[in-house]
Amino acid sequence: MECYQETLIDLNKAIEQNPNDTQAIAHRGEIYRLMERDEEALTDFNQAIKLNPNYAWAIAHRGETYYLMKRFSEALADFNQAIELKPDYVWAIAHRGVSYRFMGEAYYTVALADLDRAIDLKPDYVWAIAYRCRVYAMMKCYEKALTDFDRAIALEETVFVKNWLIERGLILCYDGQYSQAIACCDQRLQQVPHDSTALYCIAVAKARWQGLDKAKSEIERSRSTLLSKWETEDRGDILYRLSGLAILEGNCEQAWQYLREAIPINDEAIELVGHDPAWMDWQHDPRTQALVASQAFEPTNPTSRN
Repeated sequence: MECYQETLIDLNKAIEQNPNDTQAIAHRGEIYRLMERDEEALTDFNQAIKLNPNYAWAIAHRGETYYLMKRFSEALADFNQAIELKPDYVWAIAHRGVSYRFMGEAYYTVALADLDRAIDLKPDYVWAIAYRCRVYAMMKCYEKALTDFDRAIALEETVFVKNWLIERGLILCYDGQYSQAIACCDQRLQQVPHDSTALYCIAVAKARWQGLDKAKSEIERSRSTLLSKWETEDRGDILYRLSGLAILEGNCEQAWQYLREAIPINDEAIELVGHDPAWMDWQHDPRTQALVASQAFEPTNPTSRN
């Protein structure tokens, strides 16, 4: 954050000297975006685009700001415009794909098409490969997801937010490869003994593989670890995993309550219900479906980009 403040000072000076410096204004908008000062970011991007209506970089980065604010229609409009101005604008194509990915299942196909195109244009685009891995996982194409996963970490082992062993373990768990999932997460626990995601994955995998009775200690260890991290880790993730442990044990009302609280603050909660083995027996229950539907993005025309 300190480096952003220093850059902000330099950009403010440049804009004071030349109030019509579109590049400085747009890049100040980007710094505001990175600082999560979204409204100030939009103000600067709007000003830069007003001065130069064909400034594809500013348009695309305004689109990214809208995406982060979950204003998806405006994000897509900006990405579309930027790509019309620069048809091979790889960054905008990939980020449009990720915007589609977070708009829900109806948009996975068009998300995949954008990510495919971005990777065709730039085969070593590790960020796009990593996100395509996640789209494949959401589409339950786990073999393709694992192929992209291996390709991504071969290029950059730290590309995934979570440790790569956890990410691989989760995909294996979703695919029903429970022993392999546990092995991956056990490796992670050798590095970080109280990793809450690894403990959750092990609990779910063991319950599905060997039965609930044999996984009781793992479930309890996962739950106590999650609760102990309430003040220090992402609460959306914690609430979602608590919902998974509760539904795994058949505590439906508690699970639905945790899930209800998780959805507004966890972008992936709705999608995870669809393929997390913890929810396997309850995914299609009318009460689960009603809860998910009440929070889901309302699709319009997923094939339209105009």
